[in-house]
Amino acid sequence: MKMELDKIKLIFRLLPVLFLSACAAKAVVWQKPNTSTDEQRADLAQCRSYSASEADRDYLKGQRNSGNSDYGEQSTYQQNMAAYQVKKSGVNLLARCMKLKGYRQAAR
Repeated sequence: MKMELDKIKLIFRLLPVLFLSACAAKAVVWQKPNTSTDEQRADLAQCRSYSASEADRDYLKGQRNSGNSDYGEQSTYQQNMAAYQVKKSGVNLLARCMKLKGYRQAAR
């Protein structure tokens, strides 16, 4: 129960940071030959969901291992660094997922 509450707290505290950083980041275009737009969207949605859940899981695992079980106990700097690491991890996981599905990043 405490783990679920900690996860909910984390999600609500990181959402504004993640949304703002997503707006500021340039969009990545993924291409795969002979794939419909609907299939591309479905694959991207699946990879986004996977990468977000894995990044959150990795963050919580790191918090347990470091002894910081509550996100609110961290300084602002630590919270910002944790949010940055979650975003970076999510971006890397998304890219790996899409590449495993046969996509490549399009040149912009």
